Amino acid sequence: MSAECAVARRPGYDGLHRDCRRTVDIPLPNAIGIVLVPRCTCPCHPYDRAEAWKA
Repeated sequence: MSAECAVARRPGYDGLHRDCRRTVDIPLPNAIGIVLVPRCTCPCHPYDRAEAWKA
């Protein structure tokens, strides 16, 4: 979970979910199946694994 979403779980900070930028996995260049920066695991973000690996 990203720092923004971790804080957004607290009362009064709901708006921080919008500031989270970790919405897709960022794969390690030239490595199949290795993630350099994982996506935020907060359920507030839509996620499409196929779209994430196209980047």
